[in-house]
Formats: sequence, structure tokens, C-alpha cells
Amino acid sequence: MIFEFDILESESLVAIRVEGVGNFQKGIEHILQVASDCRFKPDFNILVDMCHLHYLPSLSEIRDFADVLISLKDKCSGKTALIVSNFLHFGLGKFLGNLLEVAGVKMQVFRTAHDAQRWFRA
Repeated sequence: MIFEFDILESESLVAIRVEGVGNFQKGIEHILQVASDCRFKPDFNILVDMCHLHYLPSLSEIRDFADVLISLKDKCSGKTALIVSNFLHFGLGKFLGNLLEVAGVKMQVFRTAHDAQRWFRA
């Protein structure tokens, strides 16, 4: 699994790209790495490009991932946008977004980066 991120301080944005065969535990480790980076600020938005990720998480893994993101809520109060390339990932992203919304975490799933960036500006 390829996981790359860039923290664009001037734009208050974290750009993440995930590709290849996914691994749930590695994904959690990478997210915690981003959250602990000294350049990361709580109000930064996070743009995650998952268009080339080959992974279908179980519902249990989605719930566990939601728990991790909720635990980071105070440290990561900006918006998070997931960009996906297929309907299955879109649906799973919507499910994750609903779990997070109940806890006050702002996350939405999109098909294009343009739509995600428009949501950031709204």
C-alpha cells in the first residue's frame, strides 16, 4: 500500500494519496502519523485521494476506523473529504460519514477533487 501525504500549511490543507492493496492496520498507523506531524494544525482540511486504492473494508473495520477518527476529533477539527472512483467505495464512504456525523466529525465523500475543494470553501 502506498500512503503519501503533504501538509500544505499556506492552504491549511493535508493532501493524502492512498494507492494499491489496502491494509487496515497500516491505514490506522498512517492516519495517526499525519495527526502527530508537528506541521499539522487542528483546523486544517484533509483531502484523501483513494481513487487507486484496492481494498474493501468490512463493516466492523469501518466502525473501528470511525472510532479512531472520533478519538482525534479535538486534534482534527477541519473537514475531511474522501475522493473515490467507484460506487462501492462511495457507499462505504457515506456510511463512514454518517457514523462520524453523529459524533460531530465533518467528513464527506466525493467523486472529484474539484467538488471536495468546493465543499471545503463552503
